[in-house]
Amino acid sequence: MTIINDIAPALTSRSSSNLSGGNLDQAAFLRLMTAQLKMQDPFKPLDNNQMVGQMAQFSTLAGIEEMNSTLKNLSDSGRIGDASSWLGRHVLLRGNMAVPGDSGQYAGEFTLTATASNLSIDFLNVSGEIVQAIELGEQDAGPIAFEWDALDSHGQPLGLGPLKIRVNGGAISGLSSWTTVNAVQSPADAANARLLTPRGEFAVSDAIRLS
Repeated sequence: MTIINDIAPALTSRSSSNLSGGNLDQAAFLRLMTAQLKMQDPFKPLDNNQMVGQMAQFSTLAGIEEMNSTLKNLSDSGRIGDASSWLGRHVLLRGNMAVPGDSGQYAGEFTLTATASNLSIDFLNVSGEIVQAIELGEQDAGPIAFEWDALDSHGQPLGLGPLKIRVNGGAISGLSSWTTVNAVQSPADAANARLLTPRGEFAVSDAIRLS
């Protein structure tokens, strides 16, 4: 009779070589255990207590992995739920384009990086024509908010659509404008939820502020 000694290390080596990254999953573990039982030395049987301990340890690790996966899914669902609560609200997004708000107004902000003596803002249409200019005069460095109501003589919105914002007479950073969240797109990967706005489609992480 052929006696096979130390079969477990050999089997473990072969099983690990067949797994990507050398990770032993539950199915591979059960196959390995079955092979050990079939090929064990009848005069030196495997220690039952040791095998039970190995199985318990593996089950614990599998349970932790499953729990981590569940918690991640719950976290992603929470992010989608948070984004869904933004529907109909106003969000501040970077960019030099602005769209009219609920009452036809255009609003945004930027940071003036140095004092300016003659600061102004132009609103330009798709043809590059200035449809409105706002004189801000002398301004200290720091955050500056702007708004134009864009109403006609009867108090009705002009309906100019998207306009380009141009700041003159000073060095600025972080030019942004307000828009409305019309919908939230929820792909299979919840972490990549998208905000659908009149300015286009944006990631949730693009939002600077919500009102």
